[in-house]
Amino acid sequence: MTIGIPRALLYYRYGEFWVHFFKKLDVDIVVSPPTNKKILDQGLKYISSEICLPVKIICGHLDWLKNKVTHVFLPRFVELNGGLYTCPKMIGIVDIARLRFAGQFQLIAPKIKNNFYWAHFWLGLRFTKNPLKVKWALKEASTYLKHTQPPPPNGKPKILLLSHFYNIYDDYISRTIINTFKNQGFTIITKEHLDNKLLTSTKGFAKNIRWVYERELYNAFYYLLPHAQGVCNIISFGCGPDSLISEIMLKEAQARTKPFMQLIIDEHTSPTGLVTRIEAFCEIIKKQCLNIAPITN
Repeated sequence: MTIGIPRALLYYRYGEFWVHFFKKLDVDIVVSPPTNKKILDQGLKYISSEICLPVKIICGHLDWLKNKVTHVFLPRFVELNGGLYTCPKMIGIVDIARLRFAGQFQLIAPKIKNNFYWAHFWLGLRFTKNPLKVKWALKEASTYLKHTQPPPPNGKPKILLLSHFYNIYDDYISRTIINTFKNQGFTIITKEHLDNKLLTSTKGFAKNIRWVYERELYNAFYYLLPHAQGVCNIISFGCGPDSLISEIMLKEAQARTKPFMQLIIDEHTSPTGLVTRIEAFCEIIKKQCLNIAPITN
């Protein structure tokens, strides 16, 4: 048995954990390569144009894996953090994979419903009958789960870059955006600079948000806005939850006279167009002079 792990969507939060978990259980794994145009183009063949870009990308990674592995690990994330839902694509991607890749590999798709540890524990028992080995593998792999990044150095002006981890940490999606801001002299800050307590806070409007990853984005906006000269929000075309939360953040930023830019991306987005918009946005910010406080959790 060889298990494939697509380098897309949830991989950018849990991927290192999964890789080390399976390795500790002596399971052979193959991780698909970083996203490139060929992978994206392959993904477009499997999915409707109305579906968001990250789902198109993961279909390309599944296509890359189909002749190289016997199984693909694709957990179905339903609920996290005490009943908050992930987005519909996290729940539905397993069904898409079953429909579009039937007979090309077997899916290993444990359901994650407020049971992250136990779902992986029972999964581990599929590869070894020793529960102590599974427990040890989970403990060793857990060191690779998300950690809060240290505050960025003071001095340079800062851009709060808001988007889901599968957008920001997929270099194919975010490279042009991040590099352009850096070339304009800005430091990038993201929600990874906040600890989990603040990201999951129910203070203020956040308590009304029932999507776990959108609550993180809003809390990052709320707590990091005073520390940034401007906000750039990357939204995948067709993402309903992001569209709603982004509008709320936009109005709050306008009320505080803080520059806010929405970048809606899909497979047709031109890097040249992105650079032009970001450079214009940076010029607006440079005309403002704000006193920015250092970040503290």
